[in-house]
Amino acid sequence: MVDKSMNAFRTAAFLTASVAWMGTACMVPVSLDDQDNLVGTVWELQQIQMNDDTRFTPSSPQNYTVEFTERGDVFVQADCNRAAGAFNLVDGRITITLGPTTLAACPEGSIDTRFLQSLRDANMLFFQGDDMFIDLAYGSGTMQFSPASTVSLTGRVWELQDIQFNDGRLLVAEPTENYTVEFMDDGSMAVRADCNRGRGSFNVPEPGRLSVAPIATTMAACPEGSIGGDFTQALSNANLFFFQDGQLFIDLMFDSGTMRFQEATAPSLVGSVWKLQQIQMNDGSQTVPSNPENYTIEFMGDGSVVVQADCNRGRGSFATAADNRLNITGVATTRMACPAGSADADFLRGLDNANSYFFRDGQLIVELMYDSGSMIFSAD
Repeated sequence: MVDKSMNAFRTAAFLTASVAWMGTACMVPVSLDDQDNLVGTVWELQQIQMNDDTRFTPSSPQNYTVEFTERGDVFVQADCNRAAGAFNLVDGRITITLGPTTLAACPEGSIDTRFLQSLRDANMLFFQGDDMFIDLAYGSGTMQFSPASTVSLTGRVWELQDIQFNDGRLLVAEPTENYTVEFMDDGSMAVRADCNRGRGSFNVPEPGRLSVAPIATTMAACPEGSIGGDFTQALSNANLFFFQDGQLFIDLMFDSGTMRFQEATAPSLVGSVWKLQQIQMNDGSQTVPSNPENYTIEFMGDGSVVVQADCNRGRGSFATAADNRLNITGVATTRMACPAGSADADFLRGLDNANSYFFRDGQLIVELMYDSGSMIFSAD
């Protein structure tokens, strides 16, 4: 678990100095047959073996990383600290020059200082198998790295855990599944901010840097205690991002704070019988079935759906797409005349107008086309 004090060290001075230094540092194009092995990979430290037989082994290799770019930039995570710099690599000989480095006091047992000093002492680089090795100056030792398991912003739903502001405020997401962001491969993003949903766009102009365009959301009045507004505002102020211990951290502009996310355990449409609880239309009308177990839908792994609409039963098909889009088509049912007061027609009409879906507090919410309303289901 990352100490909350980590937020305090990310100062505006560091960010400003990093940009200025990187802009003036001498960037020398990489000259190495194995260039493709070097760049485009996040390298995790496995050990530093010194020639006096001293060995430094990180307890969490993912917290000690180095990333090289084709421009000659180098980006470093040294436990609770971060650094940026430049490197020069010719015929296997490497020099690494680090610029400003954050100065947080990492937890006891950290080898951040040793790691940073070893990078500054880099002398020769070579590969053995999938691993990268850096021999240190004066024959003093060798650093061993392995490629990091790929963690990406995209392809997953991130649940907010908390926002730690550098003025001491801490906002905790309760429940976490009500505050999510999903970054799409096309540069769009989908946001859930408590009772509101929204869309926006993002850009990663360089490794570790994140820019988020203003987020447009629905305007529902969420319950007292909601942090929906703070959540969307913080996302709009995103500046840097990194991964640590499987979590996503987003540092905010002007050194104002840090957002912490955990990858969501994705609920699934498939595998449950979903019982209708109500249909809430945006014109204020509402349909509440007296017997929810008579109004069900089951999504099957083969793309079909099984439907019970009161006294009638039927089958159809469904498809999902990016941003939780949902399309239910071809539902054909028996044609019995259900008793007076039946909601079968409303139920089937709602399914036919399905547009998107999401999960909240264990329930399935199906939003209808044209922002006309929503259907709320509970699992069997």
